[in-house]
Amino acid sequence: MAFQLELQPAPPLQLTPECLVYTGTARMFVTGIMVQSSGAPGEQFGFFLPDAPPLPDGAAEPRLWAEAALMTGIATSTSGTFPFGVERVHAAYLPDPRGGGNRWLNLSGTAHVGREIRLGYRVTVLTV
Repeated sequence: MAFQLELQPAPPLQLTPECLVYTGTARMFVTGIMVQSSGAPGEQFGFFLPDAPPLPDGAAEPRLWAEAALMTGIATSTSGTFPFGVERVHAAYLPDPRGGGNRWLNLSGTAHVGREIRLGYRVTVLTV
């Protein structure tokens, strides 16, 4: 089941010269007919953080910490047990899918979307 994604980034927060925090919300939702089975595995998701600058070609990857928290969820089932939420969140700099030598900050994980979920995300970047 494919889902749509809407992002609302907050302004980056510079804690120290070496520590920058990116936060925002992600809305994942299904349009049209939805078929969900109890106990089905979550779906992989991933998106590039819109406010994060690229990591130049050849630069060492900084330390990254990724966090996501379920803010709201909309379930449509009247029977059965259907999980919704997010798990196994990870951040990494990935090659630009359009080509080029830069790498961009990506947040990925597994989501149990149901009809719709909203996540709060935070990625901390520490350059050493």
